[in-house]
Amino acid sequence: MIIHNGIITLDYDPAKDVLVTSLPDIREFASSEVSFCLGLIIESIRNFDIKYLLLDSSNSVVEVEDEAYKTITKSFALDLMSTRLKKLARVGTKDMKREEKSAKISEELRQEVNFPMEFGNFSTKEEAMEWLLQN
Repeated sequence: MIIHNGIITLDYDPAKDVLVTSLPDIREFASSEVSFCLGLIIESIRNFDIKYLLLDSSNSVVEVEDEAYKTITKSFALDLMSTRLKKLARVGTKDMKREEKSAKISEELRQEVNFPMEFGNFSTKEEAMEWLLQN
């Protein structure tokens, strides 16, 4: 069931309690759009009491400095912590440099923030979905 279709699409499967979405492009000039999109994701997780989230980053563009990216990611993580989300799966890109930066920032955030939900990085949506639905 599509619960939002715009800059990003939020596709919720109530039977599996999984929200699937792509991450918005993150560019210096588009921070308000990024905040809006991440806010939509948080609002949907709260409103539908969603337990599983699949974020598809495979086609998203990140054109900001590492510190700006970390700030956006940390804010999103803190917002997620105020929900009842149990698992977060991220589908990565094929760009190894970007994935290395993402892993580094994720590790730094794990050390700064006690992230209560399970988190996994995956190469495909299928792998991510399989992991999300494991109990």
